[in-house]
Amino acid sequence: MWYFLLKKCVSLFFNLLNAVLGGKLPPFGSACMVVEEDGRYLVVQMPAGTVTFPGGFMTWRETPQQAAEREGHEETGLTLQVSSLINCYSYASDRWTRMSTISFAFRGTVLEGELRDNMEGRPLWLTLDELRPRLRGHALSVLDDYLRTRSQQAPASSSLVPLIQSVTY
Repeated sequence: MWYFLLKKCVSLFFNLLNAVLGGKLPPFGSACMVVEEDGRYLVVQMPAGTVTFPGGFMTWRETPQQAAEREGHEETGLTLQVSSLINCYSYASDRWTRMSTISFAFRGTVLEGELRDNMEGRPLWLTLDELRPRLRGHALSVLDDYLRTRSQQAPASSSLVPLIQSVTY
């Protein structure tokens, strides 16, 4: 509960600062990962009962791929590896308690580890029939894009460099 209250406060502060600066601040970057194994999907169940794919905001000097893997580990206890990009999404904030974001969704695989709860929720595996009714908004769009492109999945050894170029300034 405290985590979600803090998140709303940070969003409010950021949006107020952005208003003072004339809307010149860029959106936040975030990344998530869709992991499917044996017909089940790795998700995090939030305290309100909804579920979402493991993911979160990028940190300073972190690529979207690194963010997806780090957040996946933090939220599930599993070591996850990005295999390919599903899609990119742009969301403009529709209220003061949410931030505008650019989100990257990746396919991924489990390398090792065991599921463990975290402060954001409880990780679990759901079938598609269990998953779809519990997803909302962005996560539902990610699932639809994943399912649409699942047959085009790139091999795990493929490089993402042509898809997302990392530039150091």
